[in-house]
Amino acid sequence: MISERHHLPYSELPQVSRGKGIVNRLIAHRRVGARAIHSGITDLPPGASVPAHSHNAEEQVTVIQGTLRIRMGDRTVDCGPCDSTFISAGVEHEFSNVGEGRALVMVIYGTADPTRTFAGTGETVEIGSEHDRFTGR
Repeated sequence: MISERHHLPYSELPQVSRGKGIVNRLIAHRRVGARAIHSGITDLPPGASVPAHSHNAEEQVTVIQGTLRIRMGDRTVDCGPCDSTFISAGVEHEFSNVGEGRALVMVIYGTADPTRTFAGTGETVEIGSEHDRFTGR
């Protein structure tokens, strides 16, 4: 087994624009040798939201900064710094930044190949691909 070790300073993390001012910074992913997880930090401006969707893997979401409203199935919770949620694969959910400032959120998927299926269209995309955008959804 190949052993990967990386120091990944926040300022040097690859950035991916998702639309609506939302930016993801990739941490653990295939390009750094991750085989079992995919993780990153999502930066949401005030009022920004991620539309209803589900994933092919379990997901942990931890708020680093700000206030994030998360709807998971029929349950809605407001999460502040250090609050986390665990969402099983296939559970529809959506997020919105309901605070006055930016929200920073750590997201970890239980696979190195996560997908997102948009509830509104049924479209499934690879997370991080050019099709994984929130504009117009």
